[in-house]
Amino acid sequence: MRTIDERVESIIPEIRALSHEIHENPEPGNREYRAVSLLTGELERHGFETERGVCGLETAFMACCKGKKPGRTVAFLAEYDALPGLGHGCGHNMIGALAAACAIALKDAVDEYGGEVRVIGAPAEETTGGKVVLAQAGIYDGLDAAMMAHPSGSHAASGSMNAIDSRRFEFFGRSAHAAGAPEDGINALNAVIETFNAINALRQHILPTARVHGVIKDGGKAANIVPDYAMAEFYIRAADSVYLKELSEKVQNCARAAALATGCGLNITNFEGCYDDLLTNETLSRRAVRYTQEYGAAQKLLPRVSAASSDIGNVSHRCPTIHQWFDVTGDPSVDVHTPELCACADSDYGYEQMFIVVRAFVAAAEDLLGDGDFAAAVRREFEGK
Repeated sequence: MRTIDERVESIIPEIRALSHEIHENPEPGNREYRAVSLLTGELERHGFETERGVCGLETAFMACCKGKKPGRTVAFLAEYDALPGLGHGCGHNMIGALAAACAIALKDAVDEYGGEVRVIGAPAEETTGGKVVLAQAGIYDGLDAAMMAHPSGSHAASGSMNAIDSRRFEFFGRSAHAAGAPEDGINALNAVIETFNAINALRQHILPTARVHGVIKDGGKAANIVPDYAMAEFYIRAADSVYLKELSEKVQNCARAAALATGCGLNITNFEGCYDDLLTNETLSRRAVRYTQEYGAAQKLLPRVSAASSDIGNVSHRCPTIHQWFDVTGDPSVDVHTPELCACADSDYGYEQMFIVVRAFVAAAEDLLGDGDFAAAVRREFEGK
């Protein structure tokens, strides 16, 4: 069997070209047609069987390569959606490319040990959360590991992310002339404002790890017309899904109270996917971190505790999961969702660091395929979650 270095070195030019092509042609969530074509095409050239449109999502895909004998199954998770107006400011072009590189480089080990390697591509992490749909359909159930790495301003071990709920509050009142006959109106904007006031009062009584933040998306049409419709959207975040459910209900009660106080009708919906908290499998993470250091990461990898959210949280409740971070900037002050990170997500330095993680993930995945004791330890931790 070729060494990991030999396998990874042989695919660096094509994986860089793949990542560059996705970077230069950013596509929004659920419309990542070019990215999916590039990723599945690359995997097919290396002998993977692919399926597009998984679970009814046009830009979700699955790529599989099976060994000659039964064994364990490792999946690398691909993202590839871009940000409106910012392109790949979150570096998802590299996430998709890294997943493909890991899977291709792991093929020799699958032939040696048996089992299966998969790439599971899910659209729209930034908005509707394709992994939520795939998780609900059982796509991740039974996997021995799901592994993903995300570009950042520094290397970091998989840690925690908040669960998130998204709520849209639509208030329905009655229009009237704001000066001539205000008594005939029911002001929907007042209901939105009272919702904000109630949530601001609630903040004193929520856990410090929780977050509630929102915007007014529609507040009326003219100052001399009592608004008969107004709408606000809120994100509600918490460190775990149990507290998130409790907090979300309290936030919704703020809107219900505002509707009652103003006489407005109210419609509450989700405007984006709801993400679970991330449960890092520490047994798997420690192995991946060890290899990341051995293959050349200059920084110490500590677990990242993030107040942000991702649909990989839903995956982590279904199978042993890690979400590692890797440096693409050389500057810890550069954050994701910025033009600076967008530029670094297609840079020589960024790719140098990315392929360190590719080697580390392949090494950790090989251990999972070939070492029954290690695989059992990963599974025990997950089942004891």
